[in-house]
Amino acid sequence: MPVSRLKPLCADTRSSGPSCCTDCVFWQHRSRALDPDLKRRWAATTEVTFGPWGCILDEDGVFRGLIQYGPAPVFGRARTLPAGPPSRDAALITCAYVRGDDLSGTCERLLLEALADLKARGAVAAEAFALGFPDDVAADVRSREHHTLFDRDQLERLGFQPVRSAGQVTLMRLPLGGLEPSALPSLAARLSRPLRNLQVSFPAPATLRADA
Repeated sequence: MPVSRLKPLCADTRSSGPSCCTDCVFWQHRSRALDPDLKRRWAATTEVTFGPWGCILDEDGVFRGLIQYGPAPVFGRARTLPAGPPSRDAALITCAYVRGDDLSGTCERLLLEALADLKARGAVAAEAFALGFPDDVAADVRSREHHTLFDRDQLERLGFQPVRSAGQVTLMRLPLGGLEPSALPSLAARLSRPLRNLQVSFPAPATLRADA
């Protein structure tokens, strides 16, 4: 059986992800896409106020996926997207990058890991921007390697509900405060604890800000 390993996404580990993600500031900035200095500063500030902002999945030492999330106010781009802005009390799951033979399955696992971590860290709710696909679009096409809009059907299967829509884009929300462990069966054993090294509380929105 392949051995999977999950590690927190932080300043020390971000370079182990795909090169297109290392310096990406699409979500952090309203007008820029790549900026190594800005990403470095954002990473340092976010790690102090929130802790690691996602997780990376390896399988037998081979990269399989990465997911990014954090308090909604630290992602400036989210305020300008169709169906936005996200709620200030929510954690925003922004994007994922997956590789391998089961892109949809890997994406779903990363989403579950994100939800389990955010619940353990005291987040009120998780939100994500989703795209509505035609029924005939295959699951792995919906979960192509690099995406910033999740599959709406996949989020709905996990319990997310629409907040508002603009065209094909929908902001989805899942309250975490009353979420029972049975809602995340594959992670029920770890819902009471955060990922390794994530020993921080979810900060109040007022303490957080995004780059302009």
